[in-house]
Amino acid sequence: MQKFIQSVLSEIEYQPVRLIEALRKCQGHFHFIPLECIERFAEALHLPRTQIIAVIEFYSFLHLKPQGSYEILISDSITDHMSGQKDLVEYLCQRLQVSLGHLREDGKLSVGLTSCTGLCDQGPAALVNGQAITRLTVDKIDQMAVLIEQNLPVSQWPSAWFWVADNIQRQDFLLSQPIAMGQGLQVAWQRGLAETLTGIETSGLRGRGGAGFKTALKWRFCAETVSAQRYVVCNADEGEPGTFKDRVLLNRYAHQVFEGMTLCAAIIGATQGFLYLRGEYAFLLQDLQNVLASRRQQGLLGANILGHGVNFEIEIRLGAGAYICGEESALIESLEGKPGIPRNRPPYPVTSGYLNQPTVVNNVETFMAAVAIAAYSVLRKYSRIVVQKMC
Repeated sequence: MQKFIQSVLSEIEYQPVRLIEALRKCQGHFHFIPLECIERFAEALHLPRTQIIAVIEFYSFLHLKPQGSYEILISDSITDHMSGQKDLVEYLCQRLQVSLGHLREDGKLSVGLTSCTGLCDQGPAALVNGQAITRLTVDKIDQMAVLIEQNLPVSQWPSAWFWVADNIQRQDFLLSQPIAMGQGLQVAWQRGLAETLTGIETSGLRGRGGAGFKTALKWRFCAETVSAQRYVVCNADEGEPGTFKDRVLLNRYAHQVFEGMTLCAAIIGATQGFLYLRGEYAFLLQDLQNVLASRRQQGLLGANILGHGVNFEIEIRLGAGAYICGEESALIESLEGKPGIPRNRPPYPVTSGYLNQPTVVNNVETFMAAVAIAAYSVLRKYSRIVVQKMC
């Protein structure tokens, strides 16, 4: 155990803000957070033991008590109920000989309910050791029972079970006119960053996460706040029952989302960005990391982006199951390795956000829309037409 704990601490570079990442790794390895992990993290990260326990107790994907080697979580969204979830849960528990919310006597598996998994368009859905299974059926449950009794790793289960379709039924401007890698940034630098921000302002773009705050105004406030460091945060913690648009955009248009974050960074003078990805979307993580790697190879991330002197990096941080982290100040608390408890405001994130530094927090669709406006609304007078078509 000591060797594993040391490797985790090395991976997170002994950064307390990455505590949740460390706890997720322990959860995945031991199927709970052993006391020895808590005590070693407290010592190495200079954190109170009680604070680490508070973090574990806050997030639904972290546990102080052992869970099954196969941890099955069934989505409990209203859309899953409409697709027959209740009967399937009863059948699954009967078939696997386990009580809902409990660990089976042999310690091999546990079954529980979880909030909306963002797979509302193809439920009933489940997470097995964090991997999404769509369109759960009696037949799949029967096969699952056999695989579990055979101790077959989830990675070797039928790959078709884990296929998550995008299910795009209609493409309006934002989806039908995707931008090429780097196109939005190139146009923005050609026009000038100040003029680009004015174009976004003229477009009338508001935050697409629900609050509807003017995007350009938020960026301007952050840029004008005196500070040596600023941050850009993409909120990918959609959790309302029935929602899944951010999942689709990240799966198919991730580079455009990252380009929107980079555009924001260039405008406000940020050097570090974060994509806060809800824990239920862990299955997207590797593909998103691949997109980031591709952008670095093409000079669209890192030092001196496209030769314009802008230095910017993006790091992906995974949540651990907490609906409230969709609220921007709770999300920032989670980014800092704490329970996702909303902050009292003011101050607002644009002046005192991540690590109390000026921070822009926008959601996935907002960043995607902003860079589309920058790329296509070459003349300021056209930008309002562009955003109207997007909406």
